[in-house]
Amino acid sequence: MSKRILALALILAVLTGVASPTLAAGYGTYEDWLASGTYFFDHYLEDLENEPSVEEPVAPVDPAEPWEPVEPPVVGEDISLNTDDHAAYISGSAGRFNPTGTVSRAEAAQMLYSLLDGTCPVLVSYTDVTGSEWYANAAWTMGSLGVMRANDASFAPGEKITRGEFIAAVAAFFPLRDDRPQFYDVKEGHPYYDALRSARSWGWVTGFADGGCRPDQTITRAEAVVILNRALGRTGDQTYLDNTYPLLTFLDVPAGHWAYYDIMEAAITHEYSEVWGQESWTSHVHKDSGLAQGFYSMNGWLYYYSSSVGAFVRNTTVGSFTFDGQGHYTTGNSELDDKIHNIVLAKTNDTMTREQKLRALYVYTRDSFKYLRRAPYAFGATGWWEQDALNMLNTGYGNCYSYASVFYYCARWLGYDAKIYSGRVGHNPSPHGWVEINFDGVNYIFDTELEMAKHRQGLTYINFYKFRDYNNTWNYVR
Repeated sequence: MSKRILALALILAVLTGVASPTLAAGYGTYEDWLASGTYFFDHYLEDLENEPSVEEPVAPVDPAEPWEPVEPPVVGEDISLNTDDHAAYISGSAGRFNPTGTVSRAEAAQMLYSLLDGTCPVLVSYTDVTGSEWYANAAWTMGSLGVMRANDASFAPGEKITRGEFIAAVAAFFPLRDDRPQFYDVKEGHPYYDALRSARSWGWVTGFADGGCRPDQTITRAEAVVILNRALGRTGDQTYLDNTYPLLTFLDVPAGHWAYYDIMEAAITHEYSEVWGQESWTSHVHKDSGLAQGFYSMNGWLYYYSSSVGAFVRNTTVGSFTFDGQGHYTTGNSELDDKIHNIVLAKTNDTMTREQKLRALYVYTRDSFKYLRRAPYAFGATGWWEQDALNMLNTGYGNCYSYASVFYYCARWLGYDAKIYSGRVGHNPSPHGWVEINFDGVNYIFDTELEMAKHRQGLTYINFYKFRDYNNTWNYVR
């Protein structure tokens, strides 16, 4: 479209009063809609921490022959993607990003629309876009620019977008290049042939390990962000994110995730400067997710969300809980962490309440081990629980201190500030170990070993889960 035609169309739009589409009822602004969580997905992959990169690192472009830029077919110089301002263009929901989730056409259009540097009159209409939808402006604009579904009667907003279509939509905003070989799995005649070759020439898409582009495969949220960042020339500042901002924004995108820095680049509005050709963040504006401050569990790990910083903490201590570089609560012993993590994964799930999980782990500890008599600890002794927990988990045998130790760590893994005691019990006091947890200012006893012993005597009515010894019947002495 020539500039003259585009200018005439803009004047015509003003004179005829083309109305701007509005967001769906209940969402006054795009930011309101983002905060509502409507944009995002309900299901999340259970374990993403070791997910391999789907794209090879970008190699420097060194064209064999000089190339001449060609104007994009529809998008003009006056309408482009903003490569200067590094505002957030994607978000998450309930502390999660869902990096392996698919991207709908509506979501892809909104992503590009939020990055536009320029305006465009509405020149198309779709049978399935009435104007009340949150993506209406984005759909009409992408269609009017010829970027998406320009010649179709419908926009199909809920359709999952492919890698080929998404890459072609991004490529429409940049001069076409053809100074790199085509991907082997993109044959002549493919609808996105020129766009995919251009993306490879620019270095935005390097391909999978087999050398293919997989253009007809649905694109994931993480892949979309990585490709778009490359096209925009945006790179997450690793030093800033690791040191100045050592926090966890999304539970399902830990620091070791292959797309971590790209997702942070896309999700956090920031100021930057260029140092030796590299993006260097100078400040950031992190929008609070709205989560309540406190503990959160996902995939058997415990995290802590700080509302004051608007993220999950990393490499810090909150009260008596220490969190590592991934934002996981840690006992300080990697072997013990692995064992407790696996127990929590096996015996609980995310549909359970925290106290239901506590009960499940109490029953697990009570019923999974065999008693082994050994010398007791001194009254008030401390520091024994880490080794006692490991010994029982490794051998399957232990005494009251061992049972107490395993349950102590299980309870803390759920965010309970459990206390463990080496004291005495009974009216002829015997050395004994147990756990206590405070609920609403009241301390309750959790005694897995004593309940196990009584149940094996046939006294199954005896319950030491969240127990209060009101009449001093058992005479717990701390």
